[in-house]
Amino acid sequence: MLIDDVVFSELCKVQPNFRDKIVTVVGDAGLQNLGISKKDLEILENEVDIIFHAAATVNFLEKLDVSARINVGGTLEILKLAKRCKHLSSIVYVSTAYSNCHLTEVEEKFYDPPLTAEELFDLIDKYGEKLDENEKLIIGKWPNNYCFTKAIAEHSIQIGAKELPICIVRPAIITATYKEPLKSWIDNYYGAIGAVANIYNGLIKTFHCNPEVLGDVVPADLVVNGIIAAAYGNYSKRNENLNIYNFTSSHENPLTFRDWCELSIFYGYNFPTIHSVWFPNSILTNNAYVHLFYTFFLHIIPAFITDLYLVVTGRSPRAISIYKKIYKFNENVSFFATRDWIFSNSKARKLWRDLSPIDQKIFNFNFAPKYLNWNEYLSTLCAGLRVYLFKDNWESIEESRKKLKRLYYCHVCIKSIFDLILILTGYGTLRFIFEFCSKK
Repeated sequence: MLIDDVVFSELCKVQPNFRDKIVTVVGDAGLQNLGISKKDLEILENEVDIIFHAAATVNFLEKLDVSARINVGGTLEILKLAKRCKHLSSIVYVSTAYSNCHLTEVEEKFYDPPLTAEELFDLIDKYGEKLDENEKLIIGKWPNNYCFTKAIAEHSIQIGAKELPICIVRPAIITATYKEPLKSWIDNYYGAIGAVANIYNGLIKTFHCNPEVLGDVVPADLVVNGIIAAAYGNYSKRNENLNIYNFTSSHENPLTFRDWCELSIFYGYNFPTIHSVWFPNSILTNNAYVHLFYTFFLHIIPAFITDLYLVVTGRSPRAISIYKKIYKFNENVSFFATRDWIFSNSKARKLWRDLSPIDQKIFNFNFAPKYLNWNEYLSTLCAGLRVYLFKDNWESIEESRKKLKRLYYCHVCIKSIFDLILILTGYGTLRFIFEFCSKK
């Protein structure tokens, strides 16, 4: 179960019986009435006073009808449920800072949606089995179904939740925790974490991104603190307009993708994973054609050789399949890794200022350098990946360091051979040109 995850270990020490206070409800955000039984719905309607709606499919490759059903339909169902809750005091809808990523400047306000929820579901019914082939036509300027459906969900709240105490939180790229409840805890490969994790273990040797673009990353614990503060803000100012909060870091505490990747890996050399397949060293390039060139020589050829070896030794080939997934992953995130956005966050900063000094300390969601030190954060990021993502134990750290050293020597040796081949090829070419010109 989720509550058995190590992330709850600190809570377990303070409140050993915390599980007794949790009542689970079976449901599905993609179904009518959220897939919740009539009995459980009655309990929720009578007992719930705060709703955090964060359920979503964040898969960029999800089919449009599935994304629509969960991200838009689920939000509509939450609004219906909220209107029936007798003691409701606050709702927080967790969207994304990239719900309007077709714009370069994003303020804390509503924007015109690509479609209404009704129009979206009408199109899904209209196209039926031909929906996939018409997907790009439907989503238009949006890069994927996730951002597209989040924009429509926000509009659904704008027109359907006027009488509800609701606000919208738009976090940027959520990454591992900063300090709470554990340092550098993460349990998924989404987005920027997926890139660093696979550079860290040596799988990714070239990545299509603009190294100088600001990577608007926000640690998960600061985001959660902000969501809690937003719920309180709703309750204390329930008669004011619906607020939208951009939880972003680039405005106050900028961090480039180069720093994000290179500093993480630099510190990560102290905490190598036993699952490393090569020495961590990746080329970040903004040129798609250069990236393709490096992909062929640094990903495809090594993968082909690896699969050939696996077949010869009687094992199933898998390297090419892995690199196909990596290429697809990079293709999907490159839209966000090659562009800069300007996010306004004045309302989020005001929400912070409205907290008491004690609450600011408990619920830190301030992304300014005073409260979020990137060097401190990145210095333990790979250690967190090692333990929580790759499931390495600390007993294997010395063995991992020895393996990294061997991989480093292999890396230097092969790089030197390729450099020598390039030098000899260049020398031979120049010599040929010189001799050819001399004969004339």
